[in-house]
Amino acid sequence: MAEHSKKNLFLIFHGRFPGEKAAALFTAKNAEAFAEEGFQVTVLAPRRLGRSPETPEKYYGVKETFRTVYLPIIDLFATPLLKWFAFYTSYILFSVFSLFYLLAKAKRNDILYSNESLPLLLASFFFKNTFYEVHDFPERSFLNRTLFSRVKGIVATNRWKRDELTRLFGLAPDKVLYEPNAVDVEKFKNADGNAIRRKLNISNETILIGYAGSLRTMEMEKGISVLLEAVAELPTKYHLLVVGGSVEDISIYRNTTELWHIRDRVIFTGWVRHHAVPEYLAACSVLVAPFPNTPHYNLYMSPMKVFEYMATGKPIVATKLRTIEEILDERSAVLVRPDDARALADGITKAVSGQIGLSAQAFSRVNEHTWQKRASRVTEFLLKKKV
Repeated sequence: MAEHSKKNLFLIFHGRFPGEKAAALFTAKNAEAFAEEGFQVTVLAPRRLGRSPETPEKYYGVKETFRTVYLPIIDLFATPLLKWFAFYTSYILFSVFSLFYLLAKAKRNDILYSNESLPLLLASFFFKNTFYEVHDFPERSFLNRTLFSRVKGIVATNRWKRDELTRLFGLAPDKVLYEPNAVDVEKFKNADGNAIRRKLNISNETILIGYAGSLRTMEMEKGISVLLEAVAELPTKYHLLVVGGSVEDISIYRNTTELWHIRDRVIFTGWVRHHAVPEYLAACSVLVAPFPNTPHYNLYMSPMKVFEYMATGKPIVATKLRTIEEILDERSAVLVRPDDARALADGITKAVSGQIGLSAQAFSRVNEHTWQKRASRVTEFLLKKKV
């Protein structure tokens, strides 16, 4: 057993857990992978009213190798008019109760790992081994400058963030680890989509375009409007399967299908359990990631959906953004101009034409991005930096 097998690792996550958001799935997969590395993992999460009554293990289909502790907050999220007030009330209380819990239960040399700045900053005044994972990009505020000066290490999910963090905050390059998101390759590569095609009454002659994930992020478009316009420009044998999305977002985009006269060619499944996603993707002929050209998508993200697409062995069409080109290139996917429906339609046609062998290249690359290999590399970084 590894040297760190008896060490405690606390993952701090201020979000609904379990829940349908990608960040919650990321936390569950991280916890499972760190536990496989030999840590005794505890997830600290808020006691949100809207969370599923199921355990994270059952909800996400992960192993029962970590524990989850729910901390008290005041949950006002059900009141739309109080959205920002609800968030900060919850966030501050969660940060304080996280610190109280850690002071009572954790040892001073335990590892604390989080993408939540305030609870980690508070904990850093009492605990030696705090590590921050950057998902968005932080402002150069006093809080963040203090946090970055106190934590032992930082994990950045793309290269641009790694380089900008060192430049903007004056960090030593070896304090920041570049480590993108990951995927459970085995679950995606072995999936069979035939049952999904039968369930949805999709013929073998239909060319099925697949998209999986939320339809908007932080109220921002994810390219679904452009994707629907692209479908309208393609022949009628091309249909679209949209896996995921809230009821509100689906209602908006279903109206868009009416505008483009393609309602009968677009299927919205709504949210599905993550362990069912591989079968839906396996039912598709081609998979698309139509992200728009905005700072968030071009500079900040590390999209889990792209790694999942790569693991299916299906052709991929993605917009040509800096973050995407860290993962894919012209040998492994069809890359197209963002925000351009005609370019996206042409890219989809090219990907399914059979003239280019992209899937094998994408699949060979994704094998380095499993959750376990990611956790192993991050663990090496944690142990190197901890005291």
